[in-house]
Amino acid sequence: MDKQQVTGSWPNLAWKTATPNELSADIERLKQLDEHARRTPALLSIIVVRSGIIIFEEYYHGWGPNHYHNVNSVTKSVTSALVGIALREGHLQSVDQPLLSFFPEYHARRPDPSKQEITLRHLLTMTSGYALAPGGIETFLEDTSSIERMLDRPLEYEPGTHYAYDDIGAHLVALVLTRCTGMPLHTFARRHLFDPLGIWQDEERHRDPWQNNQASAEAPHRYGTWSSQQTGLWSNDAQGHQIGGFGLQLTTREMARFGYLYLNQGIWNEQRILPAEYIEESWRGHSRTERGEKYGYFWFLPDYHGRRTSCAVGYGGQLIGIIPELDIVVASTCAFEQEAISNRFIIKDFVIPAMQIRPDIDPIL
Repeated sequence: MDKQQVTGSWPNLAWKTATPNELSADIERLKQLDEHARRTPALLSIIVVRSGIIIFEEYYHGWGPNHYHNVNSVTKSVTSALVGIALREGHLQSVDQPLLSFFPEYHARRPDPSKQEITLRHLLTMTSGYALAPGGIETFLEDTSSIERMLDRPLEYEPGTHYAYDDIGAHLVALVLTRCTGMPLHTFARRHLFDPLGIWQDEERHRDPWQNNQASAEAPHRYGTWSSQQTGLWSNDAQGHQIGGFGLQLTTREMARFGYLYLNQGIWNEQRILPAEYIEESWRGHSRTERGEKYGYFWFLPDYHGRRTSCAVGYGGQLIGIIPELDIVVASTCAFEQEAISNRFIIKDFVIPAMQIRPDIDPIL
């Protein structure tokens, strides 16, 4: 890992705050970030955490700290974390287990030697080799026989040789977790991840208002006209399984909590949640995106200003960014817009430059 275990403040129900300059951050640069955000209609929230202390937290356009928001494909990084927990709990042996070993009934009906090579690692790194389905995942989620159809897709590439962003593969990971743990994904997540981190503690009071207002009704969705049932704050497919690739709702502070768990190498308030080795593997570049960016286990891995950064990214500008070298977590949400947008400029153009004002200062408290 890039840093030693953080010894800063632990966020409990009340999260400690400080001014930016108390933790060696350029307050003027963060003011510029705030001004930019106020001029950006889609931006809803930004949180910057250093050493476990919030040094910047702002909400825009009627948003607030208790509002839940669909984080879209940030869900994939949460699903990846649940794989790590399943490994630690003994539900999984390895990410190199063959995918079809979890679906023996399918293999018995349709044996295909080429698909025997697909592993969980291939799904996590978007290198399964499956051909992308016309119409995307939407047509599968509405089908009660969707598992067989997902596994039935032809191979376009040899597994492990080609990156192709695949929502269906992420959902297959969730289905594997449901099978190997013997419980619904949201139950496993609550028990081993959300409850320890203080996530989903007030889910009934603050459903995502963006999903219910007129602007949301008129806004296009990443997945077209498809709509789902909910279990708690997580969207289901037609069979009632939580979707592995999107549909999770979190507050911005909850997103930051999840990022802080990863920053701390899987430890939360002296309790081991995730294996440190799994986080290290998750943040290793196993494949490269079409733009040449490194990709881990459902994590994008850019370098900004020479700083290694790990990003959980969701369509429409949902973001968790972690910069271990600077002891920083960034969380941000956006309203869904016509064009896919990225919030990563927050990290590149504002947060990292703000933290480099005094590189001689160790930010770890």
